[in-house]
Formats: sequence, structure tokens, C-alpha cells
Amino acid sequence: MPANGRWSRRAPWASIGDVNEYDAGQLAAGFRSMTMLTALVGRGGRPAAVRPTIELRAAEKQYGWLPVTINNDERGVAVVTNLRLLLGAREIPLWAITAIRPGDAVWSVALEIIGCEEPLVLSGPWVPWMSVVICAELYGTAWPPAYAPVQENSRENLVTA
Repeated sequence: MPANGRWSRRAPWASIGDVNEYDAGQLAAGFRSMTMLTALVGRGGRPAAVRPTIELRAAEKQYGWLPVTINNDERGVAVVTNLRLLLGAREIPLWAITAIRPGDAVWSVALEIIGCEEPLVLSGPWVPWMSVVICAELYGTAWPPAYAPVQENSRENLVTA
């Protein structure tokens, strides 16, 4: 989405180009959005639908589209709706996602999917936000069942200016 907050008429993937690294602004915005959505879902709220960039099915709402790295290999665009996750030509129904867990890399998630031997690993600055959206749709919570992030409060983790 452009900085002015309005959708362009171009396809969402047209704006990604050949960017190989995410800038600090994208990392901060993705984390801030994930944190705010986590709090909203924790209070019983739901993700907000956006103007669709794809053709939607009956009763389908699009929550967003975001740049991702797929299986630490290819760059693409993920489109997340209340019914499915689209990765280019690949369409994954949300009901087919059997497990969501943090990926090994920073800003990543591993999705276990019915019919796939290996987990699908997505990474990028907006992937934590997307993970909360998927959990909200599947479980009604911001986190997968039996998982809650560890809060570190030790003195070693404090940063002084």
C-alpha cells in the first residue's frame, strides 16, 4: 500500500520489485501493527478488512497483502483473507493449516499444512502480523493453542540510552 494509505490500481506485487532487504521502517511498522492487532484480538476484537486487491468469494474478506520470502528462497506477495492464504498461484485454505509455530529465522512463521510433508516457512516484516490474523481466524485468539510468547524481564535485556 502506498504511503498515502490508498490502494493503487496496480497489482500489489508490482510495487515490490527486486528489493532484497527490508528497511527499518517496514520492520517497525510490521511489529507495531502486530502488537496492536494482538491487543485488539486479546480484547475480543477482529482484524479489519481492507479494500480487496483480489477477486473475493462469497462472504470472504481480505485483510491485507504483504511481501514475504517463501521457504527462505523466493520473494512474493501473500494475500490473507478470512478463508485462504494466497501465495502467487498457490492457494491455501485456512482450514488446511494444522499448526502455526515461530520459524527459525527472525520475522518468520512455519505453517504445517494438510498434504504437505514439510512446513511452509514465510518470513518478512509483516509475517508476525499475518500470523496473528490467521490465528484470529482459526482460533479466535492472537496465538496458536498452547503457545504464548515469553516475556523477558531480566536486567540483561534492558537497553540503556
